Amino acid sequence: MPLFFSPSARRPRRAAFTLIELLTVVGIIGILAAILIPTTSSARNAAKKAKTRGQFAQWGSAIEAFRQEYGTYPVFETAGAGQNKVNGNTAGSAVLTGQHRFYETLVGTRRDGTALPTTTTGTPAPPQAQNIRRIQFITFTEADIVPVSTTDASLLTKRGLIRDAFDGTDIAVLVDRNLDGSVKFGGVGGDGITALPTVRPPDNTTGQPFAPTTADFPAAAQGGVRAGVVFYTLPPKATSNTEFILSWK
Repeated sequence: MPLFFSPSARRPRRAAFTLIELLTVVGIIGILAAILIPTTSSARNAAKKAKTRGQFAQWGSAIEAFRQEYGTYPVFETAGAGQNKVNGNTAGSAVLTGQHRFYETLVGTRRDGTALPTTTTGTPAPPQAQNIRRIQFITFTEADIVPVSTTDASLLTKRGLIRDAFDGTDIAVLVDRNLDGSVKFGGVGGDGITALPTVRPPDNTTGQPFAPTTADFPAAAQGGVRAGVVFYTLPPKATSNTEFILSWK
């Protein structure tokens, strides 16, 4: 007797997920995402911290080159809220003709490339009176300076200012003014630094500012920091003085 098979009998059954299997897969994906996303964020932050320290090293090398050329470290801002800060008292603006002591002293021109003024008097001495040969000790790239053409709302007030890898512009800079091999603050034998400047994280312009702890930056009586130039700043979301990015650590 002949056998007859229907088309449906010859067609293999298609595999399909059951609802339970589908929910299991979704759950596994969720767990992996919860594990990987924070790890990726941490790696990104670590990379930016490393980049910031790299910037500090480049800026410090330029300041050391200045000292080798002129015999003393340059003097940046010595008064006001911007005392001992990379950006000093310069406000962010789309106009780059305003004085920026750090940039002008190390580059020998205004930020827009124009020549420095001829005036040589002032306290402290203006950049043109310090870098009298107009030597360019460093080239600042766009990674170092907030573009004046930016449309990023979070950067509008920082246009034209020197920045770290987190777009932070509140950056302290201190030098070994008396050339004894250490940067010190307070007490006898210091470098004219009565107190460490405080800085704020880039995403906090109104909250409490912080200065490094004595564990990170010993006072003059404890020898200070063994370096000629030091920088420090805070990363985003920093809430204490234990989270500093330090050039010497």
